[in-house]
Amino acid sequence: MPLPSDPAQVSDAVAAWAEGHLTECLVRVDGRLPGSGFFVAPGTVLTCAHVAGPTAGRVTVWWQGLPHPGTVREASAAPANDATLWPWPDLAVIRLDGLTEHPCVWLTNRMPGLGRPCFGAGYSSTFAPSLKPAVGLLRVTGRYDFPPGELLKISHEDVTQGMSGGPVLDPESGGVWGVVKAKREHGGGFVVPLAGLRDLAPATHRDLWRAHDLHHHRQPDHDRRPTFDADRSARYVTPVEERELRGILATLPEIRAEEHRADYERSAGPLVKLSSVSRHDYGDVAADLMNLVAPPAGEPPQVLTYAADLAGRHTDRPELRDWVLYRTGRLGVVAPIVDRLTGTSAADPVSVMVRLRPAGNNHRRYHVTMWRYVDADHVVPVVDDLEAVPWPDAEKRVQDTLVEQIRHLTAHERDIMIEFILPQELLNEPVHSWALWRSRRWETLGSKYAVVVRDLERLEDAESLAFLKRRWNTTARQFLRSGLASISCGDRRSHAAMWAWFGAQPQLSTVALPGPPDAAPSRVALEVALPEGVPALTWCGTRCQECAGDACPVRLFQDGLQDWLADTRHDALPQRFLELRRAAAADGHWGRDLVLLWDDPRRRPPRQQMLPPGEAEVA
Repeated sequence: MPLPSDPAQVSDAVAAWAEGHLTECLVRVDGRLPGSGFFVAPGTVLTCAHVAGPTAGRVTVWWQGLPHPGTVREASAAPANDATLWPWPDLAVIRLDGLTEHPCVWLTNRMPGLGRPCFGAGYSSTFAPSLKPAVGLLRVTGRYDFPPGELLKISHEDVTQGMSGGPVLDPESGGVWGVVKAKREHGGGFVVPLAGLRDLAPATHRDLWRAHDLHHHRQPDHDRRPTFDADRSARYVTPVEERELRGILATLPEIRAEEHRADYERSAGPLVKLSSVSRHDYGDVAADLMNLVAPPAGEPPQVLTYAADLAGRHTDRPELRDWVLYRTGRLGVVAPIVDRLTGTSAADPVSVMVRLRPAGNNHRRYHVTMWRYVDADHVVPVVDDLEAVPWPDAEKRVQDTLVEQIRHLTAHERDIMIEFILPQELLNEPVHSWALWRSRRWETLGSKYAVVVRDLERLEDAESLAFLKRRWNTTARQFLRSGLASISCGDRRSHAAMWAWFGAQPQLSTVALPGPPDAAPSRVALEVALPEGVPALTWCGTRCQECAGDACPVRLFQDGLQDWLADTRHDALPQRFLELRRAAAADGHWGRDLVLLWDDPRRRPPRQQMLPPGEAEVA
């Protein structure tokens, strides 16, 4: 097929490159039918299912005149009847035996607009009795509803049956965005967009994209490719930058689809598109975010906030952080992105930290220490009692001091939190219900300020703290719809079984216990979860009465918590629990008597960073 020209739309350099590049990557597939395909990753060919045939079938792939045996790793389902068009997505992935040294197209999820030109390639019999490779300039002319997906229509009289399975390239970006599916009766054809790959098995989809992204990250073809319009456009991520990002994302550990959905929804914000589309890997999230409308000037693009969150979560990937910081500087959105990278902000709460430490092995007497915590570099000691006293005296000492310390913190005009660092025997003390204001007895500490308890032993044990830091960093940016688990009243797992369960769920960040932690199964879960690094545990004051069904207060608490916290991150739990306690005080519902054990490993009272009493805290 001769290559038509369209000077108004496509430069000569791009047209020449597209013809040569697509021809190099094009293959002929002898499977169920003769057709076309193209290299998308080393040893991997993408084509149509109606060309390749069923999963696990053997095919022959012809490249540069030589045959190469291959196996259909996966093909989408065949029609159940004699339908003319195979059902969505009509895609197949072929693995070749031993062939890996070859060029590969770059795949893109950016769809061209209607009326835009594109290049199609495939094996055609238009000008020869046998199938010969051909490249043609096509045009996107419309969309065709093809449930559960959508096909795009392309115009060109020379789209023939042998071109099924061939690539369709966007000359604006240099990326292949679709696969030729079929010709149309009156000329032209239908194209399956690459979104159809998400309807293959998650493992197939993920492996294909990761191999593709790593190939282009390790072997960039910048010297060969011309300059495309998208390289010069005002888009916040150019195709070259997208390749770099996807190559880094392809090295991150796999997580569940629910976590990818939560990451997408959080980064998309008000532009979120709540659809049934699957997101099997990090690259899917990045692609969907890049297809959203760009934010106003001065605000970071959605894909940049997503990459920043991942960089903060995966501190062992400095290349991801470098990618984020470079784009941040170029786009002039340094401050909000640095906040996300560090996980800190000027809006982080100040707090009164209260520590009760047993006197040696005597867990009936406690040393009281208190600080005003402004940030890691500004920790002001206010109480450090050398004499250990019984719990009632320690309780009174803290209560008598708290109101004044809270008053000092109001000067910072930030949220105030009260952090109780306690031994395990005091974790269920109702500190959140203290009424400290004599003139306002209706106000309780936990309904006025965010109140949390923290485990003394974990904060003072280096090994446990290391596990806490690792799980905190892994889960800090995920929503609790995928990070919250509940322990039932009837759970009888041993410590070993519970330990194996926690260890198998690295995404778990919050556990709802079936009651106070002084009796099984709450005690078992607490004793295992703390050294395993689970950042948050919560329980209600009501103990299990072995009631059944909807009458069980523990079940009401756990079900209510799942709904209340679905769109919350564990780093926002203290404020959400404050809101919950306030709502419960008004309505008298299940959230009235809750305890939140919450450990942010960054918030610690290190002695070497303490300031003398009275030194100024506000710069």
